[in-house]
Amino acid sequence: MVTLKTFAIYGTILYVINTIVTMAVSMLHFSQYYYPFNVGSLVVAVIFGIICFVIGAAIFYTIYDPIHNWIKGNAFLSHYIHDMFSLFWKPYLVIIIISALFGLLGMMGFGALAISVAGAYGAASVGQMLIGWVVSFAIQIGVYYWYAKTVSAKLSPYYPW
Repeated sequence: MVTLKTFAIYGTILYVINTIVTMAVSMLHFSQYYYPFNVGSLVVAVIFGIICFVIGAAIFYTIYDPIHNWIKGNAFLSHYIHDMFSLFWKPYLVIIIISALFGLLGMMGFGALAISVAGAYGAASVGQMLIGWVVSFAIQIGVYYWYAKTVSAKLSPYYPW
């Protein structure tokens, strides 16, 4: 029950913050007709956050022991993942860096096309996308670090490493 409650509370906060960041970054389009802030999106984020993180908590509860034993038995992984925090933080960090680099690569390809077609206007739009990418990446890293720290502190007594 503690696992479900911890995942639901902090996971929903994480999900809502990511939704707010997405809305804020989309405001970088500077369009007079575009108003991205939406209360309905926040309500949906709360509902989806609760549902998704409760399911995630149930999965975590079920597969913690096999994953824990596999990491302990693997010489490479046991060197890098040595507690509950590193179990939550390090795999996420690797995945977010790889996916952010792929996103940046795609954005640069689109940026080259936009600049060649639209010139200075294309460069401005690429600059806006790059600012949004940097802001979103930095906030996601910070918020997930907080999430991993908080959840690992709450669950470490129940799941000894």
